[in-house]
Amino acid sequence: MGQPLTEAQAAPASAPYKAFEVAPLAGALGAEISGVDLATLRDDVVWKEILRAFVEYSVLVFPGQKLEAADIMAVGSRFGPPSYYPFVVGMPEFPYIFEIIKEASETRNFGGAWHSDSSYLPSPPLGTLLYALETPSHGGDTLFTSTYAAYDALSEGMKKLVDPLVGVFSAELKYGGGRTHMHKSIGAMEIHDTDKAAEIGAEHPLVRTHLVSGRKALYLSRSHTVSIKGMSEEESKPILEYLIAHQVKPEFTCRVRWAPGTLTVWDNRCTQHNAVNDYHGQRRRMRRLTVGAQRPG
Repeated sequence: MGQPLTEAQAAPASAPYKAFEVAPLAGALGAEISGVDLATLRDDVVWKEILRAFVEYSVLVFPGQKLEAADIMAVGSRFGPPSYYPFVVGMPEFPYIFEIIKEASETRNFGGAWHSDSSYLPSPPLGTLLYALETPSHGGDTLFTSTYAAYDALSEGMKKLVDPLVGVFSAELKYGGGRTHMHKSIGAMEIHDTDKAAEIGAEHPLVRTHLVSGRKALYLSRSHTVSIKGMSEEESKPILEYLIAHQVKPEFTCRVRWAPGTLTVWDNRCTQHNAVNDYHGQRRRMRRLTVGAQRPG
């Protein structure tokens, strides 16, 4: 595996991309990268450009890749050390990677709500890699939103209100009926320890500062943020609900359409995502790896 490049090693943002083509997906975030074969890419100069694009666009889509699990681990190592996910059993030889499967007979999907991955951990992963193995003929897209753009669009008064606030995060999925209830109908995935979800939680700023870009981004979700520190849940709710709705306005979003061989890498520090559950009767199979545990600040 290649050694992870620190994000500070990326080339200046103003430099043109020379090693690959970059096609933005939307105004706020997202880009498709073409002209690279990630399974064989060893050139650190090219990887520095990819890392710069990651910081600039927050969501990178690499179509037409042929990646085995070992390749996904190698690509992930360029962004940071692998992170365990606490509720799904990983692949036998690659425990950091787990498969996200929705069978044709199932109606509930995994990740079907706006969230940033594992934000209930004290040090959530900075990045997620998702690789498509089987995709439906239509549907099954993933939506992304820029929480940079959402923060920037707030009034100065609202920024002053939310800048010092700290959120209380929980793995319980309390507002979805509980993690055990949410996962019990996902039959094709080996779920475990959901009964311990209420014991896993953390406190993080509702506005975090990206360690590389220096930009501020909202950091909260209905899935994982249960209250504001120092307030009751009832007192917290109006503020949280306003921010949760605000940060997913269409002008802050992009959409990723999958095909077998597509790898998408996204920055959990300044995005949220939502797996669209609109393909009942069709099978979808993906492999996921999270990397770079980092305490929000």
